[in-house]
Amino acid sequence: MLWLFGILISIPACHAQTGISVMADPACDVTKGCFSDCSGSQCSFLVTWRSVSSAQIVFEIISVVSSSESWAAIGFSDDRAMGSDSVVACVGSGGVITAESGYTDGRSYRSLSNKNLGLSAVTGSVTGSIMNCSLTRTMFIPGQPEFFSLQQDWHILFARGQASSGNPTKHVQTPVISAAVVDFQSTSTSAGAGVSYPLVKAHGSLMILAWVFVASIGIFVARYMKPLWPDSTLLGTKVWFPIHRICMGTVMTLTVISFIIIFVEVGGYAHNISVAVGSVAYGRFHPILGIIVTILTIVNPVMAMFRCAPDHERRPIFNFAHRLCGISAHVIAALTIIFGTYLEKSQVTGSASGVAIAYIWVFMIVNIILEMYLLIKRRAAAGRSGDIELVTQGARNSLTPEGLRQVEDFAVKCVFGIQILLMFVFALTLLVLLNIG
Repeated sequence: MLWLFGILISIPACHAQTGISVMADPACDVTKGCFSDCSGSQCSFLVTWRSVSSAQIVFEIISVVSSSESWAAIGFSDDRAMGSDSVVACVGSGGVITAESGYTDGRSYRSLSNKNLGLSAVTGSVTGSIMNCSLTRTMFIPGQPEFFSLQQDWHILFARGQASSGNPTKHVQTPVISAAVVDFQSTSTSAGAGVSYPLVKAHGSLMILAWVFVASIGIFVARYMKPLWPDSTLLGTKVWFPIHRICMGTVMTLTVISFIIIFVEVGGYAHNISVAVGSVAYGRFHPILGIIVTILTIVNPVMAMFRCAPDHERRPIFNFAHRLCGISAHVIAALTIIFGTYLEKSQVTGSASGVAIAYIWVFMIVNIILEMYLLIKRRAAAGRSGDIELVTQGARNSLTPEGLRQVEDFAVKCVFGIQILLMFVFALTLLVLLNIG
């Protein structure tokens, strides 16, 4: 477990800030329409537009970028999601700013066969970390379905990223989209909000519920609660077993559903996953770790279906393999949840990763304490030869092994209750942070 402690210590729970910003334009709402993420007079991007004729609109795109080899783009969409949108991109390469017309096809961007279609008077520069690009866009071109008419109102999108040899690569931040449709013949200001990813939220929610809450109970019951219900039965077997089986069956079901959801969202395996700006690179391990967790989650119950009888000579081998597979899946799932909080599509604050890290620490501490208790109990049972006698206030009272066992059972039940409560609080907190992000 030392490797896990090393990772937890090295993972920062905060996100960096750049300190570089674009200044708000006082002409907004006066002679220009504007779209930005400004807080007061500080922005990370600003898009302005003004009508110069009934057929043309001048756009200016100003954005903080990571280098001169970058791009910043605006899109026109009929909804508040990416996909099947018309795009105008400003691309920096070798100190030169060019503009191109394109469109999004599902999750991919493609430039039009004629990149300059409907664009003219393109000027721009990158000074320091600020890209400034100005262009004139034709309002409408008949017979060009991927070149949207700005005579119609659209949601406006903003995105940016790195350019490779003058070609835009995947955006590095969650795109920002207007809350309402925009009239590009007006001079109104439109505020932006991050593009939502409901399937990502559903994926994360199911995984949190499965591994932070349900799996924690299932593992705890199988490991520590067996001696507490030696004679109690449920569904015809010892009571701990159906509880464990129901919990882990639920975990497998939620994990598989979540796995399918995220593959639908990304259209397959995410080879180029985007980490939120300022977050640690561990987030890039999220997809492969998630696949490993899903495989282990399916393999373990399948392995249990073919287990040998309890008195079989090879039963200890199964017990070891089953326990190792389950613990590995739980540990990797917990790390995968932490890494997921660093991804741009999760849209959560740094506090979410802090809560996820705290969950692992608390779970490990509780289990370490109980493992020490089991070890001490085994040693005490091996060396005990009679009753433990106590003298209290001059009277001799006998604390028998049965009485001691009842006290210990009560203590373990209390720890179990506390553990369920803590895991519920961690799961609920993560669900709230994920779904309000």
